[in-house]
Amino acid sequence: ILELLGNLLDNACKWAHESVQLNIEQTDSHFILTIDDDGPGIAAALREQVVARGARIDEHIQGHGLGLGIVRDIVEHCKGDLSLHDSPLGGLQVAIRLPAPKS
Repeated sequence: ILELLGNLLDNACKWAHESVQLNIEQTDSHFILTIDDDGPGIAAALREQVVARGARIDEHIQGHGLGLGIVRDIVEHCKGDLSLHDSPLGGLQVAIRLPAPKS
């Protein structure tokens, strides 16, 4: 979870103009994490490409293009879901759904 949130919050803070929001919600069967920012967002046509390891759509911001690829790998390993959306803040929203441990 630290690696997952570290990558997501690092990306959001790099691209945000002023605001980043993290929301974590628990349902009976899942944890739902959403990270929203007010940055430029990612065009819908590029969203699938950007989660590939090493993929970068903008070379102006420092980074290696590994963050979302690592996040995708962690989510898949945990048998969760990752999706990218337009954020209500105006930028990108990353939504992750992870299964909650059974008690």
